[in-house]
Amino acid sequence: MTNIDGVDIHFIQVKSKEKNALPVLITHGWPGSVFEFLGTIGPLTDPVAHGGTAADAFDVVIPSIPGYGFSGRPTAPGWGPEHVAQAWAELMRRLGYTRYVAQGGDWGAVISTEFARQAPPGLLGVHLNLPAAVPSEVGAALAAGGPAPAGLSDQERTAFEASRKYAMSGASAYFVMLSARPQAVGYSLNDSPAGLAAFMLVHPGFAKWTYGDDPTKTPTKDQVLDDFTLYWLTNTSTSAGRLYWENKGRGPTSSAVWKTTELSLPVAVTNFQEDAYQPPESWVRRAYKNLIYFHEVPKGGHFAAWEQPQLFSEEMRAAFRSLRK
Repeated sequence: MTNIDGVDIHFIQVKSKEKNALPVLITHGWPGSVFEFLGTIGPLTDPVAHGGTAADAFDVVIPSIPGYGFSGRPTAPGWGPEHVAQAWAELMRRLGYTRYVAQGGDWGAVISTEFARQAPPGLLGVHLNLPAAVPSEVGAALAAGGPAPAGLSDQERTAFEASRKYAMSGASAYFVMLSARPQAVGYSLNDSPAGLAAFMLVHPGFAKWTYGDDPTKTPTKDQVLDDFTLYWLTNTSTSAGRLYWENKGRGPTSSAVWKTTELSLPVAVTNFQEDAYQPPESWVRRAYKNLIYFHEVPKGGHFAAWEQPQLFSEEMRAAFRSLRK
């Protein structure tokens, strides 16, 4: 635990036994937590025991976003993705890391994208599994309910139609509610653990989850209940929702909103094919001018590290291999 700008920041730090391990800061999202990444700590810090080589080792830092889990709850406005990214830079400085990388999905991807845009000293590059890659004309057509822009490839048109279907299904209703009135929503979430779980299960990341029916697949029922219980016991469902309000309704996948074309640091992207959002490679390359790695994998969804910890770790190794030199 450390205090940054008046807010306690909780983090997990696990160092590899390998001497030249590359430090990586991994950021969760909503309704996730640091629990999402517990299964990746072994493969990342001890790759030799998990199908990799010593040269693939990472030191792992997994912080809880302010307002989430064991981190403090900000009492004043101003803790949007930009401020969180600044806090992460300070955290890594305090830990003594002068060269490191960052990873994120969901809010973690937004924060990591902003992290890369700020480009603090020591940050070498980022890996994302929810890139802000929707072009401005595509986003405008989706927002207006209009037809697909002219000139889209077959793959781009498929992505456009999938995004339209997602929007029309009401799957993002939680995003609208938390962006507009997180405090009001929070009263209900804090009143009932069953209500809290029901609301969180609306998240599209759980759309294909079978409620732990197969105990060999992650996340198991107990793992998901652990995650939800963390929100309940720390009384953070309201404070976590405030991040949506601080974000001011900005679309997390919009390239223009997050000024991705301004990024000069290397960016790596993995599309996990069971996620609801699948940007085509052409959009990703257009959004991130310094894209050093792009890969599509058949397994894993929105909570990729939770669902496929070994595959997620392998993607991390491959994505950052060129930055270790």
